[in-house]
Amino acid sequence: MPPDAVERRKTANQVLRTKELRQMTFDPIDFEQLNESDVREEVIAPLLRRLGYRSGTVNNIIREQSLSLRYPKAFLGRKKPTTDPVLRGKADYICEVEGPIRWVIEAKPPSSDFGLDEIQQAFTYANHPEVRAALFCLCNGQELRIFQTNLGPDSNPILTVQYSELEQRFNEIETLLAPSNFKSNFPTYTVDPGPPLGPALRSIARVTGGKIQYTKNSANLVMLKDYILTITGGAIERNRTGQMVVTIKTSSAFDSLQKLNEKVGLVNIEATSDDSELSSDVSKPTRFVSYRSAVFPQGEKVLDISTWREIVLPTNINIQTATVAEGVLKGRVFQGSFGVNLNVAAQRPFYAEGVFEIHLS
Repeated sequence: MPPDAVERRKTANQVLRTKELRQMTFDPIDFEQLNESDVREEVIAPLLRRLGYRSGTVNNIIREQSLSLRYPKAFLGRKKPTTDPVLRGKADYICEVEGPIRWVIEAKPPSSDFGLDEIQQAFTYANHPEVRAALFCLCNGQELRIFQTNLGPDSNPILTVQYSELEQRFNEIETLLAPSNFKSNFPTYTVDPGPPLGPALRSIARVTGGKIQYTKNSANLVMLKDYILTITGGAIERNRTGQMVVTIKTSSAFDSLQKLNEKVGLVNIEATSDDSELSSDVSKPTRFVSYRSAVFPQGEKVLDISTWREIVLPTNINIQTATVAEGVLKGRVFQGSFGVNLNVAAQRPFYAEGVFEIHLS
């Protein structure tokens, strides 16, 4: 057969397949007679086919028994059977879009009311570093709920559709889950093979916000009392030796203080911990340290924090900054206390301390 004829037949088959999919309907069902297996067969499987997923294609379906995890524990990353909880719940279907871009759907019996426990189980599986699904879904036949994984298990679903609404609202489901739309929404969402930094986190955590608040200082400066720096971004990840490195970017409400902080290393902060994961134990906080040296050249204008006015430096000034922070992970917030030492040549050392919270995703 000539190549152009083969291509025409292929195109015709694709058109026919599209028409077949669009003709699939969701007929009324008596859910009182259905169990969890029926939900998979009568609701979820037809939904996946209509969306355009089929096993063995570029838009593949992996069923529960087909995916073997190297590390079937929930999240802690240290392979200690006495401390790492076993992974609870497994998605009935993992849908892949042209490779490792994934979303998962878990079937429940029609009697399920999607309690916090069920949502937590589905989230934990979707968030597992070897699964790393961008979205996770729960379906009891009567209702489909779609959640965004990086928003956590406590977030509201981004879409809820009743079975009776599947036909008229199918375009909303398609917008989120159809292969081309899903790939467009999550183009770089790939499997994370590294051990998690802590519960509900992956091996790299993005800093989404937070604050640094000063509570006291050695010079009793009133302007620094309860002064707040806003955390605007950053990340936590491991270096080649397995140590955690946190980088955060801060912003001050005062331009002069922002410039001073840039010089002493308090705008773009990088700190290292000897630990490999964030502690959730208040008796054993995770400790990060940072050291920085800076030179303020003669003639430069800088903020004098004792008078809160800018001055012109009469000579070069060398400053060494040492920052120590200790904290624990609570949910997706790493929080605790910190201390900063500033040493300036021929001047009395300055010390400040306070509290911080770093929001992670």
